[in-house]
Amino acid sequence: MSCDYSDPYKLRRTVLVAVVNNEADLRRAASEGWYRIPQRRAPRRIGADYLAFYQTGAFKDESEARTITYYAAIRRYQLLARADLLPDEVDHARAEESYFRIEVGPLLRLAQPIPARTFRRLTFIHTSLERLLSAADVTELKLDDEPFQTLWSALRANRLRPLPNRLAGHWPVDIALRVRNGYLGIRLDEPADLRETTPPEGWTVLRIPDSRIAADLPGCLRTIAAALVNLGGALDSKPGRERRP
Repeated sequence: MSCDYSDPYKLRRTVLVAVVNNEADLRRAASEGWYRIPQRRAPRRIGADYLAFYQTGAFKDESEARTITYYAAIRRYQLLARADLLPDEVDHARAEESYFRIEVGPLLRLAQPIPARTFRRLTFIHTSLERLLSAADVTELKLDDEPFQTLWSALRANRLRPLPNRLAGHWPVDIALRVRNGYLGIRLDEPADLRETTPPEGWTVLRIPDSRIAADLPGCLRTIAAALVNLGGALDSKPGRERRP
């Protein structure tokens, strides 16, 4: 797949790099079109436009081991029990645990696989499509001053309790805040992104571009505060306790 470098919006598309420890999971992503991440081990921000796969040293092919070689467009998310994902393993010790099932398109091969020359112990990395297509090493993928973390920390500093990875339909919101009768969800994406413009019942969704957080964090916080007021105020993540913005 070639990337249109004349389209800056496309280059800003987000990528979640996941660690793949066994060949069966990568084969399943290629043949069945889905990948799984345990909810308890998921990163704080699981929503992305693309999923990239870091193949550990467990892979037999030395040319692909310890590299990011493949990525795929994400189509939708579900939250299911492991037993529902892998019915042949219903007796597994974690059969009842919740997993994100991430449905992906065809696996695409990077023109130049990205090695981990010095940084071998990886966890999840959030990056941009532009970084993924140009990086020479995984250490180049990490984004400085990541907008999601900036907003998350600002909400915490304002005595709110942001929640990660809540699904609003088939796509997660990046940040959720409990309100009366539901949730306020915040998606850090561009206005041109039209996926799931109608939120499900119980959800109000704000779309705040990453670029606006960097340029006008106080303005973003005022927008969120106004939405919370309209929805009756923010509630603590523990039922029965309420916080006003």
